[in-house]
Amino acid sequence: RGDVLDDRVTRLLYSTDGSLYRLTPAVVVCPRDAEDVARLVFFSQETQIPIVARGAGTGLAGESLTTGIAVDFTRYMTQIVDLDLSNGRARVQPGVILDEINRLARPAGWQFGPDPSSGSRATVGGSVANNATGAHSLHYGYCSDNICSLEVMLANGRQIRTNEPAARDLEQKL
Repeated sequence: RGDVLDDRVTRLLYSTDGSLYRLTPAVVVCPRDAEDVARLVFFSQETQIPIVARGAGTGLAGESLTTGIAVDFTRYMTQIVDLDLSNGRARVQPGVILDEINRLARPAGWQFGPDPSSGSRATVGGSVANNATGAHSLHYGYCSDNICSLEVMLANGRQIRTNEPAARDLEQKL
């Protein structure tokens, strides 16, 4: 249901990111939902073609580049599913831009942890993948410090949800 783009211009646009590296993907896929992602993962497994998730491509280490399938979540998977300002929690899709979630959370005094200089372009999914931080990491922490749970797709296509740590586990870590 999503887009499969294999034209030369698109592939060249996705061959760079915020780094000095350049790898041209074989194809770019923009999934519409988790079912599209599952189908894509199964296809990757069957064909042994590598797959790399991509947000805005703002990473500085080439982590969003591939010669295989570049998966762009910024076209369709950009929904803020739930925003609970009273508890400072949000449920979002991976293509949501950091500044967008923070713009909505700011009136209640909340900010999603990482504050990279690329926040106007960087996505929540990319921030999670890179455990992003920013200039104010001592105050806001790393991305992983601000996540309650994740719904993720494993390389074998299995979907799992990580659990929020139990209160006693948190106390033991302190």
